[in-house]
Amino acid sequence: MKAKRFMLAALVLGVASTMARADLHEVKENIKHDSKEAAAKTGHAARDFGHATASAAKAVGHGIAHASREGYEATKRATKRVFHKDGSNEKAQKGEA
Repeated sequence: MKAKRFMLAALVLGVASTMARADLHEVKENIKHDSKEAAAKTGHAARDFGHATASAAKAVGHGIAHASREGYEATKRATKRVFHKDGSNEKAQKGEA
C-alpha cells in the first residue's frame, strides 16, 4: 500500500512539475514577446520624434528665409523711396515747376 501511495505521489509531483515548467516557459515567452514589442514601439516613437523635429526645423528655416527675403525687399523699396532711385519723385517735381 505504501508503494502505491509513493508511486501516486511521485506521479502527481511529476505531472505538477511538468505543468509548472510549461507555465514558466509560457511566461518566459510572453515576457520575451512583450519586451520585443515594447522595444519596437520605443524605436518607432524615437523615429517619429526625429522626423517631427526635422520637419519643424525645416519649417522654421523656411520661415526665417522668407522673412529675410521680405525684409530685404522692404529695405530695398524704402531705400529707393528715400533716395529717389526710381526717379518718380523727380518727374513729379519737374511737372509742378
